[in-house]
Amino acid sequence: MIFEEVKFETNLLKELKNFYVYTLDLELVKEDDSTFTVAVGETDLTFVQTDAKDEKPFYHFAFNIEESKFKLAKAYLAKRVTLLQNDFQDEFEFVDWNAHAVYFYDPSGNIVEYIARHNIKSNSKDEFTNNDILCVSEVGLPVLDVSSVASTLESESNLPLWKGNGTSFQPVGDEHGLFILVNSEREWFPTNTKAGIFPVMVKIKGNDRQFSVPDLPYQFN
Repeated sequence: MIFEEVKFETNLLKELKNFYVYTLDLELVKEDDSTFTVAVGETDLTFVQTDAKDEKPFYHFAFNIEESKFKLAKAYLAKRVTLLQNDFQDEFEFVDWNAHAVYFYDPSGNIVEYIARHNIKSNSKDEFTNNDILCVSEVGLPVLDVSSVASTLESESNLPLWKGNGTSFQPVGDEHGLFILVNSEREWFPTNTKAGIFPVMVKIKGNDRQFSVPDLPYQFN
């Protein structure tokens, strides 16, 4: 599954634009007074200014990177952001996922992950550049009932369940694109920040039907 476009809300539109365009050096695809879009490999990542004055939306999402470039990507990021730590580590190996990842906050408090999935083999050489970012590969979706929503996504979108425990943490999709379903009280790894429910819109490449999660602000097409 490829996420063609992912839309999140923010109360710090200008700050996020400066961060993604000038700090991370991602390509600005388009912008207007209330939105901007940057290219993340195959995915257009869009932020929309929220109308709710007191709301401070934040999300967890991940970028797939060329798996051979993990150390180089980490060094690239370390010059630009503060990498998040857990137990004094700032890089994380997920043996069951055959992957390595690093995390950082953006100005809105979004928890951004660069993940190298070693099952997706790389032919990339030389230094890490943003051409080594493949796509937005994870979109975190906090929910009230993980099992129920996983069943809805599985049936509505014909997507498989991918690892997870089915109760408090359940990815849905594949290594190119995963909805990360978590209990709304869960803390996003590697932080102590509890997941929050905020509007999300995802356009899936090749999908020709719309579906949603009942009673939650998540839209898919």
